[in-house]
Amino acid sequence: MIPGAQPPPCAVGLAPAQCTPPGPRHLSWLIAGFTFLSIGAGGIRPCSMAFGVDQFSRHPKEQRPRILQAYFNAYYASIGVAFTVAVTVIVYVQDNVGWKAGFAVPMGLMTLSAVSFLLGSRLYIKEKGSKQMFSGIGGAILAAVKNYRVRLPAKTEDGVYHHLKDCKLTVPTDKLRFLNKACMISSNGNEDPHGNEVTATDCHNNGDRRLCTVDQVEQLKSVIRILPIWSSTVFLAQAIGQNYAVLQANEMDRRVGAFRVPGCSLTMFNMVTMSLWSGSYDRWIAPALRRVTGNPRGLTMKQRIGVGLLLATAAMAVSAAVEGARRRLALAGTGTAAAPMSAFWLVPQFALMGLAEAFGVIGELEFFYTELPKSMASFSMALLYMALGVGNLVNSLIVKVVDQASRSGGRTSWLSSDLNAGHYDYYYWLLACLGAVNFVYFLWCAWAYGEEEKNVQWEEDGEAERPVA
Repeated sequence: MIPGAQPPPCAVGLAPAQCTPPGPRHLSWLIAGFTFLSIGAGGIRPCSMAFGVDQFSRHPKEQRPRILQAYFNAYYASIGVAFTVAVTVIVYVQDNVGWKAGFAVPMGLMTLSAVSFLLGSRLYIKEKGSKQMFSGIGGAILAAVKNYRVRLPAKTEDGVYHHLKDCKLTVPTDKLRFLNKACMISSNGNEDPHGNEVTATDCHNNGDRRLCTVDQVEQLKSVIRILPIWSSTVFLAQAIGQNYAVLQANEMDRRVGAFRVPGCSLTMFNMVTMSLWSGSYDRWIAPALRRVTGNPRGLTMKQRIGVGLLLATAAMAVSAAVEGARRRLALAGTGTAAAPMSAFWLVPQFALMGLAEAFGVIGELEFFYTELPKSMASFSMALLYMALGVGNLVNSLIVKVVDQASRSGGRTSWLSSDLNAGHYDYYYWLLACLGAVNFVYFLWCAWAYGEEEKNVQWEEDGEAERPVA
């Protein structure tokens, strides 16, 4: 569509190797497109969810947990619908009409989305964000390090602490108690922790830079406490990022009557399952679970994450079994042609991964948002995409290690480009074992975290103006 953005077309009859390769100018256009796409996705994905949650901030507090659960389910179900359209309708347009039309359709939809968002701007609830979240957390870490020799009182409530004016929380919690040194002015109200007489007024007039506020300490504690559970969800992100099933589908029978299903379109079963489950969870599934568990949510947030991790592990095991059967059938024939096995045998693993996302990912979103302070809403949503990014990096590392280790001694790599020569089933079994180990790790993290939804609510609707003791 842009003149000069792609190399000249190949002449008829020429092999791809004889065509003019893309030059620096063409690659610059491609990289620029990826860059803008990454920046846009990085802004939209975490912020759109947090912004949507803000629209329910005026509802009664006791109704918010149920509302948030319904919102996250609906949000992720809509993503599933969009993805299903992308891998069916858009792929069909690209294959049968052309790549220009295939890119023009999503561009038009994005333009329509941007226009509708701007037109409705006046109707939205716009919460004022925190401008010093990361600097506050960094300041709390620095203050805790500088004050590491400070003596804490026997009881936390016996100390005097630096806090924001009109803040609900004037005394830090007992969790990760050593961090309380970052905001403690006095251990008994009359002396500082080193034994010198001090008053709150004197401390503030001197502008003691070693102190941060109580709420900054609690923000730091919240982040530290969720990191182990966050790290356990990287496996789920890694399992979601597996794309070898498309290669398997291309080596199987994809015919439905006279129509041949594109291999990548089979991934729609992942999103269809996830969308159906997420869309029906609050209306039918949660009430049934509520009668069994007695929990208003049906399952706790940590239980949903745990079920998601188990289902992802099961999906890897099913993938291994199906690939093993496909490979045996292919080798029993010519060893080079597609296996006489329907590609729809891949549907169970796609469905399991869809359920894993419906449980695990939505459970993560709700857990991070609920357990972190409101001022960190966008950061809590970004944690999910950070896990997805780390999962992809870990997956690349595992692929590289497996490929090099399995090809040692002149053997054929498990991940050979020839699926019949390789052993992708072994690779899937390895991931299933890693998933089982990771689930045990998650159970320990969940136990160490303790009861959820017990964080102290210290944030007010308005921002405080100055710190006091």
